[in-house]
Amino acid sequence: MSDFTSYVRLPHTLTADKPSIVASGSIDDDQFAARQVEFVRHLFGYCTYLHEHARTTPVSDAFLAVFVMLLEVLELNAPIEARQCATQLARIMQVTFPGLEVETKQILDSAIAKSKRPDA
Repeated sequence: MSDFTSYVRLPHTLTADKPSIVASGSIDDDQFAARQVEFVRHLFGYCTYLHEHARTTPVSDAFLAVFVMLLEVLELNAPIEARQCATQLARIMQVTFPGLEVETKQILDSAIAKSKRPDA
């Protein structure tokens, strides 16, 4: 194992005063799964908070915020893999939510085309 320090760029929406963080050290599948469970626990705690503060769609609001943040972090740190992930996510959404097929594809096609423009 090396002493390589890996930095992760963060979107400005997370923190304007700290544009990057140090990534954690390598973790195995079991450690990652445990952290995912812990994250989901906290996510639903946030859903409860939003519900208590009269949000009409607290679960949707909490999950959407996480999806957007994860995609932003992915795009900032691995743009090529972000496009691959978006394509795979679109396929998953088409299977999971068949009624959204056209809309999902149109949105992703538009976003991918925009990200490829030099002025984007």
